Amino acid sequence: MIPSYSITGSGYPVVLVNSLGTVREMWGPQVEPLSKRFQVVRFDARGHGPTPAPLGEWTVDDLAGDITDLLDGLGIERAHVVGVSLGGATAMRLAVRDPDRVDRLVLASAAPRFGTPDAWRERAATVLDSGTAAISGATMDRWFSPGFQAERPKVVAQFREAFDACDARGYAACCGVLERLDLSDQVDRIAAPTLVVGGSDDPSTTAADARALAARVPGARLKLYEGARHLLTAEAAEAFNVDLIDFLDEGA
Repeated sequence: MIPSYSITGSGYPVVLVNSLGTVREMWGPQVEPLSKRFQVVRFDARGHGPTPAPLGEWTVDDLAGDITDLLDGLGIERAHVVGVSLGGATAMRLAVRDPDRVDRLVLASAAPRFGTPDAWRERAATVLDSGTAAISGATMDRWFSPGFQAERPKVVAQFREAFDACDARGYAACCGVLERLDLSDQVDRIAAPTLVVGGSDDPSTTAADARALAARVPGARLKLYEGARHLLTAEAAEAFNVDLIDFLDEGA
């Protein structure tokens, strides 16, 4: 399935993979600086934004396959891939499954496993019953530190608006992906040069999770952003953009 996408800039392709409960606009802080050097491909994961939510259970292979379909549809043989949270897990699986398609890999707020199966089942049930707005307050607290919420309320409000508008069935199906996700025995097979980044105060994928992932991926580098929580692409955007572009430029 080819997801809904947009392309900005020209040059070597960089594919940006969004997190659970966000749409491609989450990459707003990254688009302009990346587009000066690269062809930036953003898309909405299945069940998010205008991308359809097929019936049935999904797996991380389905999400990775959507990226492969998108690359095929655009005639892109190989690209840098940057993923956040669920998008990071999807990028990991893509790098293992289709290593010839991934040049350099950036994993933000990612882990081989997220939480517990029971927690994901409970969250999916809540959203199917009451919509994503029922959990948006708690989600924003996981995504952004209190200081960032106080200093950048408009940014947080934009993320919350997109989250509240997320399709309940699509969100719940992605919860199912995370419920069944376990890449623990695969991450040491990643061959792409990899940068692992995390927030020091992330309660979802902790700094310890980031360190463990970087230790498992052969040759991976690690960068932690002090005080940032889960969506460091927004909260630590300036520092992240510098590290991201420096890392991707090495592959030029």
